[in-house]
Order: sequence, then C-alpha cells, then structure tokens
Amino acid sequence: MYPRVTKALIVIAGMGLVQPWTLAGGQSKPANAAVQVQQKQAPAAKGAAKGAKGPGCSAPFVMPDASFRALEGVRDASVWVDEIDSGLLGGFEPFAVYVVTGKLYAPFQLKQGKLGRDNFRKYTANNYNTQPQGPLTISKDRPSGQLGFVQDDRRFTLKVSVQPSTFDRDTVTIQLCW
Repeated sequence: MYPRVTKALIVIAGMGLVQPWTLAGGQSKPANAAVQVQQKQAPAAKGAAKGAKGPGCSAPFVMPDASFRALEGVRDASVWVDEIDSGLLGGFEPFAVYVVTGKLYAPFQLKQGKLGRDNFRKYTANNYNTQPQGPLTISKDRPSGQLGFVQDDRRFTLKVSVQPSTFDRDTVTIQLCW
C-alpha cells in the first residue's frame, strides 16, 4: 500500500516540477509580468469603456465657410458654418455657426461637405432627428466666440475663430472642448 502512495506523490511532485522546468530560461517571468501589466491597466480600461474623459480640448481644425463637418468624439454631432461674406477692404459680414445634434442618428449622411444657408434651413426645419444648437454669431467686432451644447448628458464647448480671405475661400478654426 505504501508503494502506491509513494508513486502517487512522486507523480504529483514530478508534474509540479515539469512546468517550471519547461519554462526554464526566464520564460516564466514575462508571463508573470504580463499578468501584472494587465492587472494595472484594467482600471484605466474600465474608465475608457464608460467614455469618461477628463477636461480637455481636441486639436483645432480648419473648415471652409458654407460647410459642415462631424465632430469627432461626440456621438451624432456636427458643426455647420454659414457663408462668410468678406470684403475687399477687410472685415466681413456677420455669420452664424451651429452645432447640429441627432436624436437617433447622425444629422448629416456624410462626415463633411458643402452646405449653403438655404439648404441648411430646409434640411433642419421640421426634421425630427436634427436639433440645431446655436447660433453663435461671429462678426467683425467679435471675430471669435464659444458655443456650449449638450449631447448624451455631456457638456461641450465649441471655440470658433474666423480667418477671412480677400481672394480665397474664407475659413474658420474650430476646437472642441469638454
């Protein structure tokens, strides 16, 4: 009876030694280090999955007048810039900037494109999905401004400044902050 127990203990002990022996040469340490790294990264991944962002701003981007563009990082939201009528002697006529959010889906089918004032009004009027927020009026006396809006119970601020051009298409620089 004792020989069987002894054989069983030797087999179990041998199985316990086989694993470290096959991972000889330091291979067992990276596996442990990988587990430690995954454990350390798990809390950060949970916060990112919830969409929790600390306060900050995106990189500014430039867009032409009479156009729209989807806002990256905000679900179903785009910015629309009115036509900018700049004069030969400098300055420009006041124009509007809107943030357009969608209730169920993106307010525009494309990520960006050209869209004049009349078509913007037709498209957003009596449209259940689109919710224009604004306007932010930019004028010669006030060439920059901020427009606050809410999407998915999160508050955002759009910072806008204009670059009128005498001989080229007028543009605005936009930055999204949260």
